[in-house]
Amino acid sequence: MWLLFVSLVCYICARFGRVGTVMNVSERISEHTIGLAKHNVNRINDNVIKGFHVRFGKLNNDGSRLVSYYFFYRIGGRNGRQVNYFIGNSQSMDAGLARRIALQIEAHLQAGSDIEKMKFEAEKEQVKVKGFWRYLGRDFVLNKYKNGLDVCRLFEQYILPQIGSIQLTKLSHRLIKLRVVDPLIAKDQVSLARSVISYLKQLLQHSVSNNYLTTMPLMKFDVLAINPNVINKDDRVHLTGPQIKGIYYRASKANAKSTYLFTLRLQILSGQSLAVICRSYRQDIKGNKWLLRDINGKLNGKTIPLDGPLKALLKQGVKEFSNPASLYLLPGKGRRKDADRPIDSKSLAKHQKCFIDEVQGVTLSMSQFLIDIELSMIEVGVNPLVVAYLFHKKTAPYLQLSPDDPLIAQELQNWYLG
Repeated sequence: MWLLFVSLVCYICARFGRVGTVMNVSERISEHTIGLAKHNVNRINDNVIKGFHVRFGKLNNDGSRLVSYYFFYRIGGRNGRQVNYFIGNSQSMDAGLARRIALQIEAHLQAGSDIEKMKFEAEKEQVKVKGFWRYLGRDFVLNKYKNGLDVCRLFEQYILPQIGSIQLTKLSHRLIKLRVVDPLIAKDQVSLARSVISYLKQLLQHSVSNNYLTTMPLMKFDVLAINPNVINKDDRVHLTGPQIKGIYYRASKANAKSTYLFTLRLQILSGQSLAVICRSYRQDIKGNKWLLRDINGKLNGKTIPLDGPLKALLKQGVKEFSNPASLYLLPGKGRRKDADRPIDSKSLAKHQKCFIDEVQGVTLSMSQFLIDIELSMIEVGVNPLVVAYLFHKKTAPYLQLSPDDPLIAQELQNWYLG
């Protein structure tokens, strides 16, 4: 009985092919090969031109199938970007023409060219925002800004989903306002809307410089004009020195171990931003110095002298929040050792804003909070050169302080006492 069943299966396979399975075939692509392909074959890979292949569509009522020609290649090596370049289909060309085009593509690829990018550059008038971003915009942003990765994330979250599918030449002031700015204003994200417009202007200016646009769609764009209820930054309420001191006192009296309160106190004592604090390593706390790092994670040569309350606070932070398995002073939770990352500064900022609002009844961003700390240092009488050093302000070379200058430690002591 078993032998009879096996014989029957073998007969069916020999007569009708592999029933119920999808097959990929490796042969020289031609009209003859395509015509002989059975219905269970959905792809033919050319065995002469590497990457050239045919894909079959769904079976029509008349038994025919749409045939599409593609060329697969990689840019940037084995782990680089993968591209399936569409050559055409059976409605516009036969296998012979597709093969001749594939041979031309192969020659360009061997010469180091990116076919998809060549097509993009040849069709400037039809280029969409997402296409320009992919081939020119992203690299431009990464090279222009120190925080390039953060700016790229902003584009990919707030700009490309809204206008990415629109051609560059069809962008207008009104369209950008409706799709990008208005949704942010509706959520009271005014500062984010300003940042988005600022970065988008730079990208559009770059497109003009590369002859993808003849004129700028955005020349003047004032968020205040869009929403008159927005408070101008010059009119907002500033925190005074005593108010900042009150925030520090309340944070230090909290019973629970809280990372956002620890970083809030650290910001007040040192003047450093959350970003600087979060990218610090445990090993950066050396003796009586705190070594600072740039956005690229490398030491930038600047140090903060540790003494008094700042030294005690950092010692407490290393003890309570650091993890031996992580390099960072404040490691992110739930991270594997091979994907070590710092704690999320945006999450900390949200909690800090709520705490400041609770203590002083003032709603402000953490960048505004740092500005108020800077102004309070000046009011207390801290040397302006030390303030410029702590807040990473640009000064003339002959006014710049060296990291070992004793004036920095001296003025920080005045700040602690003030």
